[in-house]
Amino acid sequence: MSTPATSSSQATDAAAADTDAAATNNAVMESQGTDTDVEIVDVKRRRLKSVVWKEFSRVKINGVWKAECMWCKDKLGGETRNGTTHLHDHLKICQARACRKGLKQSTLRMATASDGTVSVEKYIFDQEVVRKELGLMICLHEYPLSMVDHTGFRKFCAAMQPMFKVPSRNTMRTDILDMHDVQRKSIVKYFQQLSSRVAITTDMWTANHQKKGYMAVTAHYIDDKWELKSFLLRFIYVPAPHTAEVVADVLHEVLVDCHLERKVSTVTLDNCSVNDNMMVKMQDKLPLDSLMLDGSLLHMRCAAHILNLIVKDGMSIMEKGIEKVRDSVGFWCATPKRHEKFEKMASTLSISYTKRIGLDCTTRWNSTFIMLSNALEYQAVFDRLALREKLFTPICPSAAEWIFAKEVCSRLKAFYDISELLSGTKYSIARDILPIPVTTVAFESAFSTSGRVISPHRSRLTPKMIEALMCMQAWSRADMLDSDAAALMTCIEDEEELMEENESTIID
Repeated sequence: MSTPATSSSQATDAAAADTDAAATNNAVMESQGTDTDVEIVDVKRRRLKSVVWKEFSRVKINGVWKAECMWCKDKLGGETRNGTTHLHDHLKICQARACRKGLKQSTLRMATASDGTVSVEKYIFDQEVVRKELGLMICLHEYPLSMVDHTGFRKFCAAMQPMFKVPSRNTMRTDILDMHDVQRKSIVKYFQQLSSRVAITTDMWTANHQKKGYMAVTAHYIDDKWELKSFLLRFIYVPAPHTAEVVADVLHEVLVDCHLERKVSTVTLDNCSVNDNMMVKMQDKLPLDSLMLDGSLLHMRCAAHILNLIVKDGMSIMEKGIEKVRDSVGFWCATPKRHEKFEKMASTLSISYTKRIGLDCTTRWNSTFIMLSNALEYQAVFDRLALREKLFTPICPSAAEWIFAKEVCSRLKAFYDISELLSGTKYSIARDILPIPVTTVAFESAFSTSGRVISPHRSRLTPKMIEALMCMQAWSRADMLDSDAAALMTCIEDEEELMEENESTIID
């Protein structure tokens, strides 16, 4: 006795064999008034390139060309002027074809509505839909493309849905590129029809393994519903050398490609001399009559980057004063046994150990602020352990060094709060008036002094593939912002932790 899965497989195999046979033997049959008197002519001579002709035959009846369905033998218009749309529509509703090919497996699944209610709905497995979701998952979470070739992943998919055929790495790459092309065309069409002005921000990224530079160009605008929006336009490769002329040409290419060359209000860039020269050249490339106040407001310097430069200069002076605090944290985080002893001492002193101590990342000054603020809460624990552990005694900061660390922490807090406002999910000015989620400055741009770095497994890919992955990730997050904001925040937090680990690895 055969199972439903076996029957479905047999039906699919039989249909595939029938389709291949029809494609091989498909011919144009010309009738001379009878059904048996036919003339077979090679299809290639007629250049019938549409895939629909694998399931139709062209027959000439009474001097009129007809398309005969190989499944139900129905005859439809087969003239060249008829096109093939009606033939595709027929295949979708052809009962004989559905019976031969086998119906898709139908099951029930639990669906959760936006209000939290759960309902049962009909579910039909679709190979193409699952492949699309797999591609989006790889883009969203920065998984390597090679994961589809992993034995464990394939076994997991087979256990979850035996009908799903896991695509290869090359197929997955093609799927992602195709999805990116389709989405990009719709974006270009959208901005072509947009009536409002657009503010542009740029971020330079680096691929360490290839020593290549990329520019992330983001558009900020108010749509027709008066909602504040932020959208990644391109993640485009910038050829070396990164001179003002080269960067200006790349940015201008993006604006022209998206039909925004006459809609730009401002361009916000990092505060450096190359960008200053680049914006001078951009004013010559853009139509002067389309710029506000003849382009005097076109160039905006990024406030978050200026804050970074200020903090970077200040930290270079204060680094020596907090070295012992950093060494103390590193000593008690070096091994699990030491960390356990630190936690036990906090409990002995009746100090709640809610904030775990941890080393900072030297290129992210916000992590230095967090390290200092957490260490200061456990100053008594450090001092007590210095009396008991001989190895730690010379490392423990003195009273003066603790006071200096507290002073540094208070100074950093002011910059930390300002940077959080700039990189938050709401515009600080409109926070109490317009509760509109939007990202003004990327988290990495607000706190990192080393620039933005592409993950190692992505930096080895081609520029076209990197752009597809980065853009699809940003666009997927934009969709999640409305549907599942909590899941989006979890995803971003995980990525920030991973980025800190990657930066620490690069520095080490």
